[in-house]
Amino acid sequence: MRILIFFYNIVLIPLALLFFSIASQFNPKIRKGLQGRKKLFQNLKNEIPTIEAHRQTIWFHVSSYGEFLQAKPVLDQLKSINPNLFLLVTVFSPSGFENIKIQHPVDYLCYLPFDTYFAIKKFFSIINPEIAVIVRHDIWPNFVWRLYTQKIPLYLIDASLPEKSSRFYPVFKSLNKIIFQKISEVFVIAEEEVNKFKMLGVNPDSIKITGDTKYDQVYERSLNTQKISQLINHPDLKEKRIIIAGSTWQEDEAFVIPAFHQVLKNVNNCFLIIAPHEPTLKRINEIEQLCDKFGINSVRLSGFEKYKKETQCLIIDQIGLLSSIYSLGDAAFVGGSFYFKIHNVLEPAVFGMPVFFGPKMTNSAEAIKLINNESAIIVNSVEQIANLLTRVFNDFEFAKKYGDKAKSLVMQNVGSSKKIAEFLVDRLKNGKSM
Repeated sequence: MRILIFFYNIVLIPLALLFFSIASQFNPKIRKGLQGRKKLFQNLKNEIPTIEAHRQTIWFHVSSYGEFLQAKPVLDQLKSINPNLFLLVTVFSPSGFENIKIQHPVDYLCYLPFDTYFAIKKFFSIINPEIAVIVRHDIWPNFVWRLYTQKIPLYLIDASLPEKSSRFYPVFKSLNKIIFQKISEVFVIAEEEVNKFKMLGVNPDSIKITGDTKYDQVYERSLNTQKISQLINHPDLKEKRIIIAGSTWQEDEAFVIPAFHQVLKNVNNCFLIIAPHEPTLKRINEIEQLCDKFGINSVRLSGFEKYKKETQCLIIDQIGLLSSIYSLGDAAFVGGSFYFKIHNVLEPAVFGMPVFFGPKMTNSAEAIKLINNESAIIVNSVEQIANLLTRVFNDFEFAKKYGDKAKSLVMQNVGSSKKIAEFLVDRLKNGKSM
């Protein structure tokens, strides 16, 4: 055990720091991460003692913005139970740091220091948390070890591992067993995750099935659609049969747009809304060009005043709107599924519409669950998409069946955040027992 920890600190960490230093010269994202950590300890020393003001501290660590969205329902529940808690959030990536705002329920936000022995020791001496929480997977050996030696309980929530996770590789498995044995309790998203964590040495009694907070996050966001009120209230769109293509890549649009072109021939009053995963000017231009190729009249959201009766496609060229945009749909295609890996399938499912996607979806436990529950449909060709959409718009019972099942699956899984928050508050009341 000592040899592995020694090897990690003497060999792996210096190599990782060297890599980040070199890569920062070419990668703006890595460069931002390094710059954001420069005055980390100075800021913590100046700000934390004043802000904390003897309140009980729970430290949450998230890798990036996606994990923060999963943590947020738990943070909200914690503040609801005890408004005086001090909730400190750390992130690893710049995307998390730049998108998370220091506002209710977050009391303080900063980067996680790099996982060197002395940096982590210094970090915990300043923030002094009663409880530590990691969301999903961003686990680092030195901070787990430091929490353990200081008898600060550590909880892993929304825990899940891919079947072929590198943590199971022979080279890493021994080190991971040391780390995971030091975690107080692991809250897994489903029954099928239990054995994976047992294989990493977690005590079976320390594994709890609490569900996935992602369902809570999606449900809560679905209740707020004010950001797109101009679309919701548009008289012409209210009469349309709308297909939403969300978080798309070029590979997805190569299937969806030709299929929509075919549907226009068979279904009256059909309308397509495309929200690309990265709405850069280049991507927006690519979508417009493909629409032009098939004779589809399109308009950008930023130029929505140019909308006309003959407009057939709206391109979302702004970020942060997709979860609300889905509320407009009668059917939804989830992007990434013809490219590399599928994006969030729950965002359209919560609105009770038929959900479909391409074959590259095995990265998503939620997509698999929808398929197993006959709540979503896999498509593999332009013809399949066109035929499916034609049936959705012409067969009310077929569309309702898939839409109702999709929404029901989401609602059945809402509530894990409250369970986790109540557990953490109970642990606080009982002191720092490991």
